[in-house]
Amino acid sequence: MVQVLPFHGLRYAPGLAGPAVVAPPYDVIDPAAHRALLGRSPHNVVRLILGDADAGPGWHADAADTLRAWERAGILVRDARPHLYGYRQTFRAPDGTARTRTGLVARVRLEPWGHGIHRHEQTRRGPRADRLRLMRAVDANLSPVFGLYRDPAGDLARWLRPPERPAVNALVDGVGEAFWPITDAVAERVLIDALAERDVVIADGHHRYETALAYRDLRNEALAGPAANGPRPWDYVMMVLVAVEDPGLLVLPTHRVVARAAVPEAARLLAALQADFSVQPVDRGTLGAAAAAAGREGVALGLCLDGAGRYLLRLKDPAAARRAAPAGQEPVAGQEPVADLDVSVLQNLILAPHLGISAEALSGGDAVGYTIDEKEACDAVQAGQAGAAFILNPTDVEQVWSVAVAGATMPPKSTYFSPKLLTGLVIHPLGEGNTPEQR
Repeated sequence: MVQVLPFHGLRYAPGLAGPAVVAPPYDVIDPAAHRALLGRSPHNVVRLILGDADAGPGWHADAADTLRAWERAGILVRDARPHLYGYRQTFRAPDGTARTRTGLVARVRLEPWGHGIHRHEQTRRGPRADRLRLMRAVDANLSPVFGLYRDPAGDLARWLRPPERPAVNALVDGVGEAFWPITDAVAERVLIDALAERDVVIADGHHRYETALAYRDLRNEALAGPAANGPRPWDYVMMVLVAVEDPGLLVLPTHRVVARAAVPEAARLLAALQADFSVQPVDRGTLGAAAAAAGREGVALGLCLDGAGRYLLRLKDPAAARRAAPAGQEPVAGQEPVADLDVSVLQNLILAPHLGISAEALSGGDAVGYTIDEKEACDAVQAGQAGAAFILNPTDVEQVWSVAVAGATMPPKSTYFSPKLLTGLVIHPLGEGNTPEQR
């Protein structure tokens, strides 16, 4: 269902590749982390994805100049032949268990949503515009999109074992990172053919995928349409593809932190919530555990409220959530309705009706912030920096898959796949010198 091909990757020279030059995705790098990454190496990839610490509005062009200068100086070296690549991460989950997640890095043919490639959540407008400016400047995919595919029998997993000496094999911020080019022609052929029969669901990087679609359309429009003799480099996007069945696949909840101006007086909000939820006070420090325990029996959310303590919210009637759901969240035969998910219940029964934060406002505004750290969320409320924080349970991977292939979407930031994929292991240049070779 998708076309997967090798590409001439642009990688750090062997003497430079490693922890000092890589970075997490741009959207999880705060100013302090940005400065720390810049301090690790003058060649850290953060200079390409976010610019220097004091970068002005024109930093996108500066990033493009830096990319070209690094390639001329041999800091970044283009692979002589196109490759697929393997990528393995070893880490400990929050409960302390050891996990390993393995992916395939490839260029994937861009398709409209629903044509073999599916999204599971809505996106925000601001990041798309910023990433398009950067892609137009650098003419490359700097960071991969994270995609999921089905591999119940492990047909692809057996071809994704790292060699004895991977090109990158390092510990980066507590995560073991191994990356290598796949040089076995048989493995390459098997992987390409097998993935051609599978759908892909975007796990992370919806903004990057939509940016790649927009960039493709701009480039092809400038050249009076798609190439008659085959696709061009910008008709593809770099992805890391991981099987849904991979034992290392981990989704963490993304909690919501709501601005003070959007939150009504505490007593009034708590009274309003009782129409759809049982509202139970919870001791400090036990909110997440209480929500997790209650979530095994139905939808349950935690609430940290400015000046009024912590509460466990249990949904009384799932039908109420479905009645409040907007178009696109209707039940699909054989699949869980989007309206039943925790993130949708929060949006449809709390944020929209009681806090005035519509789905459209969520997409384009800054009334809601996001964090995977429960303590950080509630501390912001206690410190008076926010009016309320909603503590969520994680969305199940199977829920993500079923929602996406049904053509529905969740609210923005419904999932947090952990750990994040590194940026800087390989770059996908989009110039004519990287024209796709049909296999």
